[in-house]
Amino acid sequence: MTELAPSSIAERRLDKVPNFPDRHKPIGFMLRLVKALHTYGVPTYELERLMARVADQLDYGVQIIAVPTSITMTFMQEEDNPQTYVIRSNSGEVNVDKLRLTMEVAQDVISGELSSEEGAQRLSDINRSKPVHNKIWMVFCFSLVSASIARIFNGGWQEVVSASVIGFIVGLLVNNSPRLQSVSSLMPALCAFIAAIVSFAFNHWLGLHSTYIPIVSGIIVLVPGLMLTIAMAELATQNLVSGTSRLLGAGMIFIQMAFGVAIGSQFANALFPAESLSHASPLPGWTLLIALFTTSWSFMVLFQTRWKEFPWIVVTTFIAFYVSKFGVQFFGPVTGAFLGALSVGLFANLAYLIKKVPTAAIMMPGFIILVPGSVGFKSLTAILERDIIGGIEIAFSMVITGIALVTGLLISSIAILPKPKAKKP
Repeated sequence: MTELAPSSIAERRLDKVPNFPDRHKPIGFMLRLVKALHTYGVPTYELERLMARVADQLDYGVQIIAVPTSITMTFMQEEDNPQTYVIRSNSGEVNVDKLRLTMEVAQDVISGELSSEEGAQRLSDINRSKPVHNKIWMVFCFSLVSASIARIFNGGWQEVVSASVIGFIVGLLVNNSPRLQSVSSLMPALCAFIAAIVSFAFNHWLGLHSTYIPIVSGIIVLVPGLMLTIAMAELATQNLVSGTSRLLGAGMIFIQMAFGVAIGSQFANALFPAESLSHASPLPGWTLLIALFTTSWSFMVLFQTRWKEFPWIVVTTFIAFYVSKFGVQFFGPVTGAFLGALSVGLFANLAYLIKKVPTAAIMMPGFIILVPGSVGFKSLTAILERDIIGGIEIAFSMVITGIALVTGLLISSIAILPKPKAKKP
């Protein structure tokens, strides 16, 4: 067995690993392809299925085990002994455009339109390509999506302003985290800590009717609701190791956030004497439509999606919000989550059939509106406040809602990744 573990996870380029198969050889190409797909967050059940098809086209037998932090692949040919490689990797880097291009490379190799040498060159070009949207826009959209989510959570103008400031600070920290390697692993706790202090400060200065809304809205992009949903989908498809690992990873992020909020609240109470919360002053109904629209635009930028997919993202955001709201109003939260997930999945299928829109561009925004991530975060904060029974009840509600989301996802027969665009003959 050959161990391929760079000294740092940040050292992602396999070309720098000594004695590693050349990228233009079939095995070298497949290892780089699986690493790219894994990094961009492809679920394990889809990763294994796709790589088996690629290996079959290149006349190799393959066995693959993928977990969120590593990949193990064994290649077999009739005349050779099995060759096993272990790659240390991180999953979950959300970049819809690069994922779409990488999926197209895989599909072209499967169909025979590309050789492994040509596919390796395409992968190198994709890796070196500039992002669709730069960091300045990313930071701005962190602020914008936080303000919009605060309005969706029925916050007043004070909560919207507070959330936008928190989102801007979080965006600056997250987009500069590669320069802060010593604290990057503690980024969720650090951002939650800052969010709590800023929220309490704005309560002291402006008077909020909820300090919780700005905190959750400001760090909503960091809440691992999508990771939680993928984990439960992997467990449902019997990928137990990967699903359990991803589930524990999501749980640790929740714990970091809850700890950051708890410590930040203690500091904030000392810095800014507690003020009584003011009465809610709801914003006009039309502001909700603006919030949903701006949330859609922010998701397009944050997920590195192209402008041509923007109208579809707007539609899926509205579908996720209003279908789930209708379901909650008439059938309860669990059925509402199920109907929302089913609707988003079916719409993603429709968008792909009509315009070959990558399904990730549809699924990710829709599921961030639907996932019970903020509910799970609230359960941990309740436990830290010694409301044990209330925290457990909220956590149980989160799990049931997550199961409903996964069920809707599976029934709609949609995986959380972009399907490759078919080539014209």
